[in-house]
Amino acid sequence: MATISDQVKTSMAVVQRVAFGIGILGLGISGAIFGFEKKQFFESYLIAYIYFFAIGAGSLALLMIQHVSGGAWGFSIRRLLEAGSRTLLLLAVLFIPLLFGLPEIYPWARPDALKDRIIELKSGYLNVPFFIIRQAIFFSIWIGLAFSLSYFSKKEDETAEQSIGWWFKALSGPGLVVFAVTIGLTSVDWAMSVDVHWYSSMYPVLFGFGCILTAMIFHIVAMILLYQGGDLEKYLTKNYLRDFGSFLLGFVIFWTYLTFSQFLLIWCANLKEEVPYYVNRISGGWQFVTIILAIGHFALPFLFLLRRETKRVRSSLFMAACFMLLMRFVDYLYLLGPSFNPKHFHLAISQVTSLLGIGGLWLSFFIYQWNLYPPIAARDPRVVKEPVHGV
Repeated sequence: MATISDQVKTSMAVVQRVAFGIGILGLGISGAIFGFEKKQFFESYLIAYIYFFAIGAGSLALLMIQHVSGGAWGFSIRRLLEAGSRTLLLLAVLFIPLLFGLPEIYPWARPDALKDRIIELKSGYLNVPFFIIRQAIFFSIWIGLAFSLSYFSKKEDETAEQSIGWWFKALSGPGLVVFAVTIGLTSVDWAMSVDVHWYSSMYPVLFGFGCILTAMIFHIVAMILLYQGGDLEKYLTKNYLRDFGSFLLGFVIFWTYLTFSQFLLIWCANLKEEVPYYVNRISGGWQFVTIILAIGHFALPFLFLLRRETKRVRSSLFMAACFMLLMRFVDYLYLLGPSFNPKHFHLAISQVTSLLGIGGLWLSFFIYQWNLYPPIAARDPRVVKEPVHGV
């Protein structure tokens, strides 16, 4: 059975405690800011929350994809994906504060919302009671899938029954369909309905894929940091690193395709209901965020990851993934920031404190979950079928 090196165990324990402390401090400061800037607090909290939610939800999606498709890439990070998916339990708790700020964030949740004809037409779906019911259902489904897959993973470790592989596929196949539907509706509920007069059929796809991309980037970073020394070192071979680097390159290209496709469709249609979404993102300082995304989220990683050797070197892949984690936050800031502050670019202190608060608690909980299981599923059939190559 693969083991974690003592040095990594010690470092993880320190990081877990520090992250928890930073999380409590960050949310504490955010709470203090709440007393002065209520609206700003909820806007910042939502952006930071969606960023870390993307890792949890994307982990669940990637876990189900690897159970359906197989492959050594999924086996090597399976326990990381399981731990990431179980953080949805914490994320469900961290979502509760947003319920108290719905009128501050969403125009359709305000008392006078029905005076707007468009909101009135959408009120059958966009209303507070139904919104809360949907979130309860969605989180129940996601958490149920995450812990069910972890349950069978633990049972596989204990019994090595071949039939358990059937349960993984039986849950993951339909689970991916359900995930696609629920994450699409979530994108409407949490993000697109901030611009209640605007809509895009590409938006749910872009939001859902963004979760998968964010999770893949995070787990590349986590794998390189945690698989240092001990038996886990063999999963940092050049072949494995090249596989993850190739995934990252492909995902970045596909994200760019989706993003540009949405822009192109709206630009070609030139409808007054749709155009303001991009007008707000090319003015008031937000145009610089757009340029940063074009360069930092596509051009730089694309050129950097094109070379085969770049993807096979641990340090270069690690730097690329860390940089992309930053770009993913910029993407979520771009997603919602101009909707809250269309006339000027604004990055408030509460944005930083919310990011540290939610991120600190999330990271601490992730480490806790990862420690609950052995780092590698030793009785996974792929251990025998797909041996690790050392080149």
